[in-house]
Amino acid sequence: MFLGDIFEVVNGIASSDLEISREKKEGHVVYMRPASTQQRTFSGFVNIDEVGRENVFPPGTLFVSTNGEGSHSFAYVSRVDFVANSDVSILLPKKEMALPTKLFYANCITMNRWRFSYGRKPKGDRLKAILLPKVPKWLAGIDIDSIEEGLTKSLKSNNVKTKKIVTKLTTIGSETTKVQDLFDVIYGSNMELVNLEKTADLKAVNFVSRTSKNNGVSAKVARIEGVNPINGPVLTVAGGGSVLETFLQLEPFYSGRDLFYLKPKVKLTKEEMLFYAMCIRANKHLYSYGRQANKTLKDIAIPALSAIPKWVYGAEREMVMEAGKLIAHD
Repeated sequence: MFLGDIFEVVNGIASSDLEISREKKEGHVVYMRPASTQQRTFSGFVNIDEVGRENVFPPGTLFVSTNGEGSHSFAYVSRVDFVANSDVSILLPKKEMALPTKLFYANCITMNRWRFSYGRKPKGDRLKAILLPKVPKWLAGIDIDSIEEGLTKSLKSNNVKTKKIVTKLTTIGSETTKVQDLFDVIYGSNMELVNLEKTADLKAVNFVSRTSKNNGVSAKVARIEGVNPINGPVLTVAGGGSVLETFLQLEPFYSGRDLFYLKPKVKLTKEEMLFYAMCIRANKHLYSYGRQANKTLKDIAIPALSAIPKWVYGAEREMVMEAGKLIAHD
């Protein structure tokens, strides 16, 4: 379903005429801004009488950053009363919705970041047009409040148990391997978009370039007779340009110059492929436009399969059960 079918979208209010305080005073409430982490969405405090009580939203409200090059599209569920600024949209469920479902949707919305940019903001109809998946059935069995309360009591009683749970469930293992040990590193189609026919035809093929936007897809092009597209699932990696921008490609595609694709040597799930895309991209700081990765990509160190943490698979219920076992039996 589209986001607009599930939520009513309400815009925040501009900060130009507001007095924003760094300290909370009586009658003040948190003022939210766009940010890439939930902690940084706290901009300060504003007077409720100044903003109007109709603009104050309660804890458990889902909101989305709609502006900022590094902040747009991040979605969160608030834990406090708040007022949002004009670059934040509040999502009000059209039907009653439990907290786990809101958190699920917040994660799904954030995963659509690649569709937008600072010049193409997720505002208005664009935000409403985001496609959201069906809520998995196992979410209905999660009671976050009781889980949080139980874990907090148990974890406070023993710091050793806390460390074991965090290590087992959330951290990446220390075992590493090279990209070339886990993937076949293959140079792409090496085409130039200027020589291809752009088209909106249903049979069109994605053209993946070295861009950091839109999952690496620059355009849709007509199929070329005698040239087969590259089939997914593979990872595409920019060897030059936006060096080490890495994306999972599931659909057939042609590629531009200085673009490699990584074909797994062993069967990997989509979650594992996305995890490795993140790991490769995390090495961007080692490169620049003048220092490309064409020769060194194959030797980049990444976590071994045995080092992939539980959270990669999104099995939240399994993680809670694992934590429960450690608490009960350690």
